[in-house]
Amino acid sequence: MRSFLPWAIALLIWIVARLAWVMLAPQGHRDGAARVTVSDLSETTMQALVVRPPQRDRWRDAADAPYSDEFRSAFSYANGAATGVEVRYERVADTLGGVVRAMGLKPGMAYQLKLVGLEPVAGASEAANAGDPRWWSSWQLGRIGRWWCEACGWNVLDADLAKHVADGHSVSGYLLFDWFVTDARGDAKQPFALDSSLHVLWRVGQRDRGANDSPPRWYTLERDAHFYRPPLAGTQEQVGIFAEWEPDRPKRGELRLPAGSYEVGLNVTEESFHANLGEDRALEGGGFWAWVLQSELRFEVSGG
Repeated sequence: MRSFLPWAIALLIWIVARLAWVMLAPQGHRDGAARVTVSDLSETTMQALVVRPPQRDRWRDAADAPYSDEFRSAFSYANGAATGVEVRYERVADTLGGVVRAMGLKPGMAYQLKLVGLEPVAGASEAANAGDPRWWSSWQLGRIGRWWCEACGWNVLDADLAKHVADGHSVSGYLLFDWFVTDARGDAKQPFALDSSLHVLWRVGQRDRGANDSPPRWYTLERDAHFYRPPLAGTQEQVGIFAEWEPDRPKRGELRLPAGSYEVGLNVTEESFHANLGEDRALEGGGFWAWVLQSELRFEVSGG
């Protein structure tokens, strides 16, 4: 009995130590858990996008109040040090996460945060896209997010992807996963952790929230006289914004990125709240989901 006791004590100590390690270790390092490792080659400063043909930018805030003509003529996303977005990533975590810090963007504006394919898919199957990391990444984003057809200028469904590719259309995958709203100076700070596939943003009162849609976030829009024309200058307005879940994708909070090596863009897109969708809903300066800022991002997903 005495010879067995030291072994039993040693075994008990090992079990306790092992349990403590599992409980205290970061999730990305736990046995069997997914781990996302962001490459040091990833860009942390977003660059202004020049898109051809020209996009329909939005010149109204998140509550549809129009900006002044003076602000419209002076503002540019390419204003250098005065305007931009910086990103700080968690280098190793259980999902892609970090913080975006915006400075000098349009005030009171809602911006989508997306991962986007840097190249169109090469085919309508994973095997067809295995030859290039950018093809493969675009394919994976589309499978868990949405497909954008450049030739059509609109989104296409999973069932229609093969036909569009066969017809020679450039189709890329993208994933809307979060958003932010700027303050009266056009600044914002938004932590993010990628766990959802979203369709689009809506204002509270625009559309009934579905069971899988996000809860609303509420913002107070303060309208500085420099950016708005009278009588809006100096006013305040509260607006609630929520995200619609992307149908046929994992439920909100349950999305996990497939394992592999990703080369994608982190993209900022102006949210237009369907202001110019259809002739009967056209709104001057309402915009059409303009892609405005982007940086290149590389990361590895392992485990899971």
